[in-house]
Amino acid sequence: MKPKPNQTASDNTGITAEIDDPESGAENKWSDGSGDSPIAHTVQFPVVCIGLSAGGIAPLQMLFRALNPNTGMAFVVIHHLRQEHPTLLPVILSSCTSMPVQLAKPYIAIQPNHVYVIPSGKEIILTDGAFAVHARSKLRGWANVVSVFLNSLTESRHGGIAVILSGMDADGAQALKAFKQRGGIVIAQEPDTASSREMPSAAIKTGVVDYILEPEAIAGQLERIAGEPKSS
Repeated sequence: MKPKPNQTASDNTGITAEIDDPESGAENKWSDGSGDSPIAHTVQFPVVCIGLSAGGIAPLQMLFRALNPNTGMAFVVIHHLRQEHPTLLPVILSSCTSMPVQLAKPYIAIQPNHVYVIPSGKEIILTDGAFAVHARSKLRGWANVVSVFLNSLTESRHGGIAVILSGMDADGAQALKAFKQRGGIVIAQEPDTASSREMPSAAIKTGVVDYILEPEAIAGQLERIAGEPKSS
């Protein structure tokens, strides 16, 4: 059966909200390579990069509402909002998941079962298990912040999963082949369910996408990659 398109939702903007990042007591099943996960990781726990742009808020909310909060993964949300529109995503996503949600700040060590959101108008990279935050290096044309983060994740000690949701242009696609070659797993939103299909379609055209799914099904696939979901 052909999937039904999701209802569209406009990107929400407003005053930046920052939420404290408590210490995580979560078991780290990824540190020694144990478990039944198909992910090709080396050290540490998997990091899930979720890239989105126009029309991506609604599927992002659907994904987190459906996702078990104890997968042992860390989630990094990369959006295209400019500096003049501080993001409300930490507040929005806190209503969709019991995981702690906060802005990615310099030198914050990434932790499993946490959600991190890129600050508006910035690009972030992962280095030595912590975030570095910079002004955008691409000043003209469409943003490439998803590709920038994925390139850093490719070189990190973490296993990686890329999730490409609704958005215009092709951000993320440029980085996917190298990401896949280093053992990354790539998931794209089913374009027929995206209000802006360009980003997931561009990802699919690279030929390296492992799964093409609706948002709630992406949550289920992440849980399967993680192994048996832990109880809350």
